Amino acid sequence: MSKFRFNTKDPVIILTILLEGKGNSRQKIRMALDTGATYTMIPWKTAEVLGLEPELSKERIEIITASGLEKAPLVTLKSIVVLGKRIEGVEAVVHDLPPKSYVDGLLGVKSLVELKLKIDFSEGILEV
Repeated sequence: MSKFRFNTKDPVIILTILLEGKGNSRQKIRMALDTGATYTMIPWKTAEVLGLEPELSKERIEIITASGLEKAPLVTLKSIVVLGKRIEGVEAVVHDLPPKSYVDGLLGVKSLVELKLKIDFSEGILEV
């Protein structure tokens, strides 16, 4: 069981996540733990570096953004590594967050369920 401390006064919980795509492609990005997002979200550039070809994805997911309802491609990552735990076959929406965001992407609920993550907001501890 691993533990990660976070500052309870910070507006978001930020984690560095290792993403694995096609072949041996890997990239680390900063993601906000987002219990309000169903899917994990990664930026276009990251999807392209990982060889996921989001522009060719036939599956699109409707997402609500500040500018309204949009359709974004859904891709499957080979795996992600979160707090030392590897999750295989993670579906991710490909969409860029605003340029001044604190993070590159969002870690959504579908991934959190796989982690069996416990969040203690009063103590500031994530436990896997």
